Amino acid sequence: MPTDVANTKELKRLTNEALTYSGSRGILAAIVDELVGILESVSGFRMSQEESLTDGETVCDHGLAISPAQAGCCAGEYQRTAIFLRGAHSAIMQALEANSRGIVRVLYAGSGPYATLAVPLMTIFPPEKVKFTILDLHPESIQSVRSIVSELGLQCSVESYVVTDACNYTIPPRSLPDILLCEAMSTALEKEPQVGIARHLLSQAPDAIMVPESVQIEAFLVDTSDEPDMIIPESEDPSESQKPNRISLGPVFELSKAAIRSWPPTEADSLPAQSIQLPLIPKPSYRPFLFTTIIAYGEHVLLTHDCNLTGIREIMEIDSVAAGGDSYQFSYLLGQNPRLVAEASESHAPGSRRD
Repeated sequence: MPTDVANTKELKRLTNEALTYSGSRGILAAIVDELVGILESVSGFRMSQEESLTDGETVCDHGLAISPAQAGCCAGEYQRTAIFLRGAHSAIMQALEANSRGIVRVLYAGSGPYATLAVPLMTIFPPEKVKFTILDLHPESIQSVRSIVSELGLQCSVESYVVTDACNYTIPPRSLPDILLCEAMSTALEKEPQVGIARHLLSQAPDAIMVPESVQIEAFLVDTSDEPDMIIPESEDPSESQKPNRISLGPVFELSKAAIRSWPPTEADSLPAQSIQLPLIPKPSYRPFLFTTIIAYGEHVLLTHDCNLTGIREIMEIDSVAAGGDSYQFSYLLGQNPRLVAEASESHAPGSRRD
């Protein structure tokens, strides 16, 4: 029996609400806040007053693994948590339909101290149908998740706990996952190892469903005299009546199964991305920015400004005096500081002759 039956029942109720509620964002925020509050209260994980949020972060070969405290804070971003939970739930439902007689396995890489995208779903799906492997680089995060799972009586839903860098993890051949669940990213896929993790794990489980299904990065020219006062989640303004002045420059990069399969061997230093050409720039206040859209799975999408992951980032490599017609080629740099970079095409490089 669960040590804390009341909290387990309440977590299940809140999870169902987070998965289905379609009303005001304020109420959704309260639902997620209560849900995360239960995980926090039974985890035993606390950040001491002497610690900084960044204490415990780890620079790995494929990017920055944020600290357990930072990961815990991320769970409180209600729109982000709700959409990823819904995406994971939909992916599991699809996997169950395709594998009705067997167990669906979920590998959750980068769980943080609360395993926010797994533990709530353990209250929805019975352990004879869905099993989770919980993986994180930091031992204190795994210990925290163990405590939560034990306290809530959900031990049967966990197949294994793994303390390792996900980019070095070898999946046991007899327990290949049906779903690869990972949320280890920052704006425009910079700094953190989402790309490296997805690439490494998908190479071992090529038939698995990825959550997020796709991370799409596009370039826009933004009127910076207008944009800073318009931090409005796009999903709150479907008519785009309050959308600032932006000029699309086109897609730049995508992380998805199809994209991963098209990339060169893993020993490459960078990954290919698209190029853009600048149009005539209307006025000096326009600057180029990267925008991120995250498809957690199916219809569950995070749009611009829905959360920290879908904020915007200025493209610093593009010269402030760039002119209409200038072209820039993007690539995604791998290694300890992964990120998108832009380089002026040779024919339009600064200082080059123009006819």
